Amino acid sequence: MVGQKEIKRIYQAIADDMSKDIFCSRFLYSMTGDASHIEWMAEEFMRTSESDAGWAALKEQISGLEGKAWIFGAGAYGKTLYEKTGGAKAWKGFVDNWPKNDAYMGSPVLKPQDFMNIYSGEKIVLPSKSLLYEMRRQLLELGISEENIIDGTAWYDATEGRQYFDLPYLTYGENEVFVDGGSCDGTSAVRFAQQCGKRYKKILCFEPDRRNIERVRQNLLSRDIGDFEIIGKGLWDREQELSFVANGTADSHIAAGGEENAVKIEVTSLDEVLYGSEASFIKMDIEGAEKNALKGARNTIVKYKPKLAVCVYHKPEDIWELPRLILEMREDYRLYLRHYSAGDTETVLYAV
Repeated sequence: MVGQKEIKRIYQAIADDMSKDIFCSRFLYSMTGDASHIEWMAEEFMRTSESDAGWAALKEQISGLEGKAWIFGAGAYGKTLYEKTGGAKAWKGFVDNWPKNDAYMGSPVLKPQDFMNIYSGEKIVLPSKSLLYEMRRQLLELGISEENIIDGTAWYDATEGRQYFDLPYLTYGENEVFVDGGSCDGTSAVRFAQQCGKRYKKILCFEPDRRNIERVRQNLLSRDIGDFEIIGKGLWDREQELSFVANGTADSHIAAGGEENAVKIEVTSLDEVLYGSEASFIKMDIEGAEKNALKGARNTIVKYKPKLAVCVYHKPEDIWELPRLILEMREDYRLYLRHYSAGDTETVLYAV
């Protein structure tokens, strides 16, 4: 457990008021499990997101579907889309692979197999960019026609699309080397190339899930992203073999033990891969492996002080363990925190 002196040191390294508020809220949430400590973050996130043109475009896109469409996914984004666009008046309900309840605010939540028993040709809207490919593939396999599957992610630029890159203190040089830890489908790598204006030297994509690797490759090739390398290993603090749950989605992760369908993957450290060469920007969203991966990037961080964008929500202790570790490596980093979801996920620690 972290001590008072260490918490004070982290707090003093945090550079703006919003970041301090997020740190205190997530710290209390980690200590108590009381979601009321972080509800304001989700509310503030959605309030600022709704001012974006993406929301208006999405509402126009689904305006003709009132009462005739389903949302695929009853998670944070699906529920937010439901609430912000009319609720039960606008939607027939949800389709969800792992429903927590059989109803939400008066609308049914059905497993895909149960949904197919009553399906009569309605439209299905996909609300999450990160799961878009997997959701579409699953619906097509179930027999839903392509014309009845609607990409409902017009709000992406205002929500998920801001993640890792919207901090105004992130500046880019002419020879950036971007490390995409947890590439999933390559969206972050594409976003980096867009932000950087293709002035980068190289993009390194770390992704151990075999299905995701092909998605990364296709995504980057289709967007004409040059000078990239896909490394089919997980980021860790050393080279070894670990058990891994490969879902082919954003939540593929190192197995905690006893999980079904786990496979063996190779993991490596960033220092080993770079072998002394530079990285200028490191992003990590690796489902709880961030602490080990940071340890494995120690030499790179100490020598080159790259920009860091690291998720701090996968484990309760991440909110203090990860900034403490970064400051141990380089005490001259300034820390920022931002939140990017309508729930308790997607809180990012920036170090610049």
